[in-house]
Amino acid sequence: MCDYEEFIWSCEHSDFRLKSYCHKARNNPGHACNFVKRLRHCWDQGRPCDACLAKQVAEAHAQMMSGWYGSNQETFVSSPVPSLLLSIMR
Repeated sequence: MCDYEEFIWSCEHSDFRLKSYCHKARNNPGHACNFVKRLRHCWDQGRPCDACLAKQVAEAHAQMMSGWYGSNQETFVSSPVPSLLLSIMR
């Protein structure tokens, strides 16, 4: 039985990662395991996964840019940086 860990992100996504191979998989050149996979630990990460974090940053950036380059491009519109972007950058 190969051992796995689960990482639970605050965005409700989760990842399973191999912690250690079982005896048969260690000795197999392709590390093939046809046996039960055992979950050893569940880790609550307390932050969004990398994909969701990148999406939030992109959305905050697009929101910020739409404020700067809105309807009139000749006039510079000063827009405060969205609080989401500031909280992510900390």
